[in-house]
Amino acid sequence: MNRVFIDVDTQADFCAPGGALFVAGAPAAMGACARLVEAAVASGAPLLGSVDSHAHDAWEFAGAASAGPRGERPGFPPHCVKGTAGWLKLPSTLPARFCFVPVVDDPDAAARVPANTQAVYFEKEVYSLFANPNAARVLDARAPAGPVEFVVFGVATDYCVRAAALGLLAWIGERPARAGSRVVVARDAIAAVTAPGGEAALDEMRAAGVALRDTDAILAG
Repeated sequence: MNRVFIDVDTQADFCAPGGALFVAGAPAAMGACARLVEAAVASGAPLLGSVDSHAHDAWEFAGAASAGPRGERPGFPPHCVKGTAGWLKLPSTLPARFCFVPVVDDPDAAARVPANTQAVYFEKEVYSLFANPNAARVLDARAPAGPVEFVVFGVATDYCVRAAALGLLAWIGERPARAGSRVVVARDAIAAVTAPGGEAALDEMRAAGVALRDTDAILAG
């Protein structure tokens, strides 16, 4: 079965000590994340992902003047403000040829991805990469035909990894031609904001049909 690799938010503000919203377990997971990126590039498999991309006054931030679309006020510290050092992906997770897709509804987004691009990253302001309206379009265009195995890794387990895995299951379910596809989370290449939140997210993903495997097993398979 062909694979598609999904890199979730491996950015400095989440994954580097001193980052604005640092996930304590992230450094231990980054070696496995880098191996998965390397494997995707070496095999020529599609590598897609997400990056948190905020303006300086994003509604997620503590003290923001506006709430989210459903009245949310999570009160996070400012993080992943586009253009800042914290917004950048870790170099170990970034191949040589990549592009970013902004949160702008673009029916031609897939056609705008350069032919020799090794990775495509969807900017987003909320947890799911599918919050970017172009994500499904580009995935439709870049995923090999027929059933595929999605390999998901990154941060944070209890927020954006969970949202990506469940969103991929929904994407599969909406496409009869993708019957037989599966979603696998690399459990040594993820990290949670809190241990209880991470365990709850893993339980929810397992119950939904997501498989959990170590990176060694994924790459050996």
